[in-house]
Amino acid sequence: MLDNFVFSLSVALPIFLIMLSGFILKKRNIIRQDFINAANFIVFYIALPLKLFNSVSQSAVVENFNFKFVSFAIVGTAISVVIIYFYSKLFVKEDTKVGAFIHGTFRGNFVYVGFSLIENVTGVIGPLASLVVAFVVPIYNILAVLVLVLTNPDNKAKNQFRNSLKNIISNPFIIAIVLGVLASLMKFKFPPLLQNTANYFDVLATPLALLTIGATFKVDKLFVDIKSAVAATIFKLLINPAIAVLAAFTLGFGNSEIFLIYILFGVPTSISSAIITAAMGGDENLAASIVMMTTLGSVFSLTFFVFIFRAIGIV
Repeated sequence: MLDNFVFSLSVALPIFLIMLSGFILKKRNIIRQDFINAANFIVFYIALPLKLFNSVSQSAVVENFNFKFVSFAIVGTAISVVIIYFYSKLFVKEDTKVGAFIHGTFRGNFVYVGFSLIENVTGVIGPLASLVVAFVVPIYNILAVLVLVLTNPDNKAKNQFRNSLKNIISNPFIIAIVLGVLASLMKFKFPPLLQNTANYFDVLATPLALLTIGATFKVDKLFVDIKSAVAATIFKLLINPAIAVLAAFTLGFGNSEIFLIYILFGVPTSISSAIITAAMGGDENLAASIVMMTTLGSVFSLTFFVFIFRAIGIV
């Protein structure tokens, strides 16, 4: 049991030590906003897209495509939004906060935190995790627009849907995965010089992403509308992944798939949820509070779930 606990800590804790480093460096004014902006640009437009391209292009896409798993990810995400809507009725009394609550509770930081956890456990991202991004990221955006429009009648749905579609098409992650699929099918390979360069960016992506997450952490946001934020955190980090994992067991998924399903549904809330919520007229304070609280709480939830998975032989 001690070995399992040590393994769990060694997998989950480094992710948050890097985040903590970013937070401390920002507090000490070593990292400044200009650096954060530049780092986010590098991660979003260069490093992570290259990481996704590498993962997909170097795998046999057709052989590795798992329709059952991808369908579970899409349908499960949609169902979770419906469950969260009814769950919100217990804790959110103001209609203006419902959209922020739902969005913050279903949208996980799968690419940044999830990829880090997968790499720590398995050593590689794997083609299935990369392909899930191609389907889940668009679903996140579509559901976000639906939730925030339907819970805030002042929004103009037509414009929001148009912007959402544009964001999906132009998303660097989606473009990288599509190009990776084409490269895999055509058996395209970079020349060694370019591949080695891409590999450096691949290695850079995860730590730089985690560093910038920590640098943007604002402690004061933890205590904004704390009751709703705690309720969202409990559902996001414990209830939602537990339901998803139990469903995956029932449907007969394998160990690696179950672990990936846990990560998809159990990682902390993505920072983009707060950004999108604010842009669409939702309650930005509650959205930010959920991001901060789930990020902090996931230090314990990820360690706990990895420990359980290790004890029963899933990882």
